[in-house]
Amino acid sequence: MVEQDVAEIDNIQSDDPVFKKSSQLLLEDTYFLYGHGDTTNTLNTAIPTLPSIEVFPQQQWPNHNASVSPVQAAPTVTSNPVAVAPPVDPPTLSPSMTHQAANGGCPPEHKLHRLWLYDSYGDAQHGDGWGTTTLQIREQLSFDVIFEGTLDAELGAIRYAAANDASMVDGHAKNHDDQRRRLEDTSEDNGVYICLDENACYVGEILGGTFTEECSWELTKVELETGNNVGLVAKGVGGGLGKCEFGLTDSCVHSCDGTVQTNQPTKTPTTLQPSKSPTISPSGEPSESPTRFKTKRPTMPLAPEVLPQDILYGVDELNRVKNILLSASPTSGPALMDPSSPQSEGFAWIYNQRHDLSDEELIQRWVLASFYYGTNGDDWVVKDGWLTSQSECSWYGVSCLNGAVSKLELEQNRLAGFLVPEIALWKKDLYVISLGNDYDAPSEEKNTFVMPLPSVLGELTYLKFLNLEHVGLVSSIPEGFFMNLSHLQSLYLNNNAITGFLPRSIRHLSSIEVLWLGGNNMDGPIISEIGHLTSLKDLSLEDNFREDSSGNRGFVAALPSEIGSLTNLEILSLADNALSGQLPLQMGDLISLRQLRLRNNFFENQLPTVLGKLELLEELDISHNWLSSTIPPEYGNMVSLTTLSLESNYRDQNGYFTWGINGELPIEIGKLKNLQHLRINDNYLTGTLISEIGQLFLLETLHLQNNFLQGPIPEVYSNCVMLKEVLLEDNSIDSQFGMPEGICRLP
Repeated sequence: MVEQDVAEIDNIQSDDPVFKKSSQLLLEDTYFLYGHGDTTNTLNTAIPTLPSIEVFPQQQWPNHNASVSPVQAAPTVTSNPVAVAPPVDPPTLSPSMTHQAANGGCPPEHKLHRLWLYDSYGDAQHGDGWGTTTLQIREQLSFDVIFEGTLDAELGAIRYAAANDASMVDGHAKNHDDQRRRLEDTSEDNGVYICLDENACYVGEILGGTFTEECSWELTKVELETGNNVGLVAKGVGGGLGKCEFGLTDSCVHSCDGTVQTNQPTKTPTTLQPSKSPTISPSGEPSESPTRFKTKRPTMPLAPEVLPQDILYGVDELNRVKNILLSASPTSGPALMDPSSPQSEGFAWIYNQRHDLSDEELIQRWVLASFYYGTNGDDWVVKDGWLTSQSECSWYGVSCLNGAVSKLELEQNRLAGFLVPEIALWKKDLYVISLGNDYDAPSEEKNTFVMPLPSVLGELTYLKFLNLEHVGLVSSIPEGFFMNLSHLQSLYLNNNAITGFLPRSIRHLSSIEVLWLGGNNMDGPIISEIGHLTSLKDLSLEDNFREDSSGNRGFVAALPSEIGSLTNLEILSLADNALSGQLPLQMGDLISLRQLRLRNNFFENQLPTVLGKLELLEELDISHNWLSSTIPPEYGNMVSLTTLSLESNYRDQNGYFTWGINGELPIEIGKLKNLQHLRINDNYLTGTLISEIGQLFLLETLHLQNNFLQGPIPEVYSNCVMLKEVLLEDNSIDSQFGMPEGICRLP
């Protein structure tokens, strides 16, 4: 985020209304006053050079401007900064003895410091003061404001607008009825004591206003016994953004305006460190301010920038926005305090974009910005509109209903990272999340979320469509994940690396129509709660079996009888698992079923005759199992059938034997007028080739190899004019029975 220089009319002098942005302060234009409580002595020292300034990498915070009214000029060279201010009523500590109090009056693990504010420009008698420009010192992580104040031109002292109770030494500040903290007698003090936490890191920043190149500040350590300044902690000397980061430990970064300070002095230079009682004091006020201390003002005024009125915001506005977000999402506090988090980055962006936004819009744009940063938005394939002033409802992949985000559709868009939990704020509005990848999507465009299934998705109570297929999800589905998803209609979690059992909370998916969990590493039984999903139309649990060292066997055990309750089910795909036992008779109740895929399991014993009731069934695949069964004649009633695959059920290995599909082919097969593919190879069929196959005029594939069938091959097979592939080898067909000429002439 880019820091903004705010231009405003600052009536510092009635004859010089200048609009000006920050410009480089010449070091020789600055003088510093050091003191320690003796208001009768003055030390005025010009500084030819300054040590390198140590400041932290800039946090992405916009400029703030506290609402401190500009005031008129004050003497800048006639008095020293004092070490203390008068006490509150009743006094609890002698002002002159504060630095001698236990730990300087600071809380445990805090150290006493003195803060100085300077004005580097003035006329013969007065300085300008800082106008509306303020200094704010805040903790980096908690955002707590330790100090916020300005240099008063009229009183020649610090005026401060806000301070944390824990940060100020008792006796140095008074809490007035207007909730503002001010010095009791500002006319005698332009330095103030503050207590800094030894383990915290801080930011000091010049905020708002004009002529910021004239605003300088320093923070020094205080020796408790003497009150002397014994080390420079941080300083901002104008001419830049006036932003410094510092702390009392090496774990904090020390920099100013991006310039890292490599050597932090342990003591202030002797030329800047006065004795407790200076031996020389000025004889009087100078009649004229030295010209060398003046900055060069422009001869022509600059045109003011047209900015929203509320651009001049301060800590109150910062806290207002933060409180709006935290009131909507109280658990986001730690993330907001972490400057590297997507939520903090989103906050920095929205804080600078917040003008004319309602609370609801501000929250919504913050969540979207956090989502953007959390999924590496800068690297997306398409990101049109994102993080612009355009309505968020027009951003690529975002749809709204009545102004609220209702859809996020960013399939195969190179999203990477994680989903921020704040999307739960849309639980009453968001009903579509589609962030998955097509199976054949280019690898450079695929979304990647190598993480467990985010539990926050289970909080989106009105979610209807969730697509996270082929994105890299790992771990198991949380047990209670589905408890609040009664509106969910389509769930695509296939082709990930999800492990574990089906959670029993799946019974709460009362509206689910499509449930795809195939292509994962799940195992355990198909639980009886599956029978509660009476709206289900498409159930895919296929391809969870893994023949590797992982030991995952996919779904195991027998199918529960409750599966017969899924009377709306049209597609049931359980292929490539380790299911076993006999197929339950209740499968005959799946009257809406069109596709039944059970290949590559361990189903055994007889084929249920009740499957013949499934008149809408188009595909029946029970190949590569351990069946020992004849083909029930009732299967001739499956008049919609286009594919019948029963191959490879014969087994004679490792001491285990099954007959596979055995006996004679039933003549009822001739009723399957829509049949296109008939595969019963690698079984134990006996008897002759039946002529009724010749009635299957749409037949394209006939695989009967590796059985014990006998010839001849019926000539009527040539009536199957669509036939493309006939495999009859390895049967008991005598070589005298060749392939009928009519079949050979088929195209």
